[in-house]
Amino acid sequence: MLEIFKYFLHLGLTGFGGPLMLIQHMRKHFVHDTKQMTSEEFDQAFTLIKAMPGPIAFQMASFLGNKFHKAMGAFLAGFALLLPSFLMMLMAGYFYSDVVKFSSVDIVLDGFLFSVSAVILISLKSLVSTNYKSLIFIPIVLINMYLAWVQIVPEPVLIIAFGILGLLLNQRFDRLQLFSVAFFFVDWQKVFELFKVCLVSGAVVFGTGFALIPVLKTNFVDMNHWLTIKEFNDGVILGQMTPGPISISGAFFGYQVSGFLGALLAIVGVFAMPFFHMVTWFPHAVKWLSKQKWINNFLLGATAAVVGSILTTIITMNAQSYNKIMFWTLFITTFVILALRPKTSIVFLVLAAGILNLLFSFAAVNAV
Repeated sequence: MLEIFKYFLHLGLTGFGGPLMLIQHMRKHFVHDTKQMTSEEFDQAFTLIKAMPGPIAFQMASFLGNKFHKAMGAFLAGFALLLPSFLMMLMAGYFYSDVVKFSSVDIVLDGFLFSVSAVILISLKSLVSTNYKSLIFIPIVLINMYLAWVQIVPEPVLIIAFGILGLLLNQRFDRLQLFSVAFFFVDWQKVFELFKVCLVSGAVVFGTGFALIPVLKTNFVDMNHWLTIKEFNDGVILGQMTPGPISISGAFFGYQVSGFLGALLAIVGVFAMPFFHMVTWFPHAVKWLSKQKWINNFLLGATAAVVGSILTTIITMNAQSYNKIMFWTLFITTFVILALRPKTSIVFLVLAAGILNLLFSFAAVNAV
């Protein structure tokens, strides 16, 4: 059990590159290096976890911990994976209000944002590549972009609704399937509002951790006005620069709202239900779920809704920057580099973008 903790702690410290990169590290370790699983076992579990709500890297870690050491193994694996990036987010939240006062820091963070926006956009490739050929996928993406833009329906409701639509349009929707989908509709108790927001977000959002960003933005910025759009953007940037899951940004958001307790409640909320799934019914249902065609149809509609929400969020995050030359320069450059060389260090790209934006700003001031 100690080996599981040590491995995931090391991964949490060094696993830069986003959730899919973390998954590849796990696959290499458990399938090729230690040979504790076959590639078929790993890939089957990963495929089904992608159909679950919640951050996939965290869920995969919890699943693997549970497989080898039951619930305690799942807890240690998930805890170790999140711990380094959680501590980084606490430090970022603590120093944020002091550091952000310097104008040069704002310029650097803007450069980070331009680059991170491209990183988020390129991350959609894995969500789109296996679904875009479906006739309903692109229409759902566009419809959800509009609905997310006008904000007339909550994001989680849209995602689940379009998932059900995917089922209705692709195959018959009998009572057993309705019961299976209804599992995700939980009547949550009214508890601390921050915890509730994060708990619901982690419980119903499908896709990678990037899929949580639109939902958290809606709740933290648009509905509850806990954060400004700039504070939210900076949290996303800092979360992307940690070695852990992008969802760790929730710790920064929570810290800005209620200090350490807010950070803790936010992270527990985001990861509670995904952890619950991985240590209770999901390991026992893997074989059964792998034979259910309705999962693919539900995931098709839900994924299309996620893509639409993420695209809308990218647009709104950069609403004040489309007239800036450096936005387009850094955004396009980051996108092209990642498209041509997917293994390029994301942290390096984001840091370089911040520095270049600062240098360009100084050059423009001196030129005047």
